[in-house]
Amino acid sequence: MAEANPVEQRISVRQAGQLQGPDGTIECEILTLSRKGAQVRVEGDLGEPEEFYLSIRDFGQLACRVVDFDDGIAELRFEGDPETQDSVFQEIVAQLADAEGRRHFLRRSVLWPGTLQTLKGQHACTILNMSLAGAKIALSEARDCMGNVTLLGDRFNGLGATVVWQRGRLVGLQFRGAPAEVAAILGDLLPAIKASA
Repeated sequence: MAEANPVEQRISVRQAGQLQGPDGTIECEILTLSRKGAQVRVEGDLGEPEEFYLSIRDFGQLACRVVDFDDGIAELRFEGDPETQDSVFQEIVAQLADAEGRRHFLRRSVLWPGTLQTLKGQHACTILNMSLAGAKIALSEARDCMGNVTLLGDRFNGLGATVVWQRGRLVGLQFRGAPAEVAAILGDLLPAIKASA
């Protein structure tokens, strides 16, 4: 039997965080997150310790170690087994995606048939909700999705997106186009969302 490995995804975060070590706290900007670690920007030097706790607002702390540091950018690797790393990553992504959607764009529940076009083919899905920033879909069959995809619907032309999280058949998409472009594609299908642009 083939061993299933989690797909490596890296999402852009761009939010303030903290690295806490034995010598105190260092302010940082979290640039990206993946299952295995994070990339952060720090002012100044990290010093000697290689092990830290990365604090993420509204989430908590993650044990990590510095694997590379160059020109103010630190590559961090989270401690723990792959299953734990995957679980934590999915929780963070779901929380960040939900918070971003609530903060910036109205999200409207829909039940529309759709198709997710990936590098590995097309997969039937149901679109569960949409905003100008992204969508949540349910695949008709469990499939591993990753990277850049296109969401197709019978009510709108294709929307380029990036998979930012996946839990079984549920997939969270972040649209690659600007909100105004997404509003133009959706037309009058989601008037409440269009009005919020």
